[in-house]
Amino acid sequence: MPAILKGKTVARTGDGIDVYLRALLSGELSMADYFFVQSMRGNQYYIGSADVSTPTTWTAVAVNTVTTPALFVAVPANKVLIPVHIELYYEAFGTDAQMECQAVSGTGGSRTSGGTAITPVNMRTDLSDSSGLTCYAGGGSIVTVGQTGNINVFWRDGRQFAVTKTASSATVSSGDTNKFVWDAVASNTFVMCGPTAQLQVNQGSQAGTGFVKLIAVVIPSTDLP
Repeated sequence: MPAILKGKTVARTGDGIDVYLRALLSGELSMADYFFVQSMRGNQYYIGSADVSTPTTWTAVAVNTVTTPALFVAVPANKVLIPVHIELYYEAFGTDAQMECQAVSGTGGSRTSGGTAITPVNMRTDLSDSSGLTCYAGGGSIVTVGQTGNINVFWRDGRQFAVTKTASSATVSSGDTNKFVWDAVASNTFVMCGPTAQLQVNQGSQAGTGFVKLIAVVIPSTDLP
């Protein structure tokens, strides 16, 4: 029989030993949310494209542009990235035109120039970045080579026509969507493994400005089955 584990040391079944079933102090069994557990372990990160009040100016083309993404993330060889939540928020669309957005994962892509480097922020405020991710935000300033293998366009959204609102506008609906969201809980969750995996968030609008953010779990590749 294995020794009883005490304190904060927790053995996993994958470590080759038996473990005891654990419960709350009052005795009830509880099922922990996977993403919450990873956040507690310091494996969940926020990756944002801009500061609190200054939006990014995105590429002024009213179709998705895969060579000038709003966000580009490369996964290192020893890591696995699991996207959890993506938000694309528009402060402006420009004049009346088609608007599209998408998120795509794959292998074989790369950043060739431009963009603003982003340091992922650990969701635990007492821990620093140890994700190993390479992240850039841009829109029109970052240039990338799109993925060539295992391409997965896992999110696509947009509007047939979108226009920047004017004060008390009577010509367009005041309820037009200006925030577009993908969430793993409501979609199919998948993993991205380095060393040649990338994630891009792309957009297309007549003259869009705004913010993009990604919440992602990053774990060692040795944690995969």
